[in-house]
Amino acid sequence: MIRSRNAAARIFSEFWVILMEKKGWCQMKKYVCEPCGYVYDPEVGDPDSGIAPGTAFEDIPEDWLCPICGLGKDVFVVME
Repeated sequence: MIRSRNAAARIFSEFWVILMEKKGWCQMKKYVCEPCGYVYDPEVGDPDSGIAPGTAFEDIPEDWLCPICGLGKDVFVVME
């Protein structure tokens, strides 16, 4: 039995995210570093920098740097 509304909302939210990902309704986008060409793939993450697989680019800390050229998130663009 669910003990609180917050717990129920959290469970529903987690379920919805999993469902959307499994159905392909929301795919995390890849981003490319314009100066060097490094591609951030959210399915891979950046484990060497502590970014776990499954982390969307938007959820990476603002102080994260490109592992190749060392520039910030502001030089990345959505990969089309």
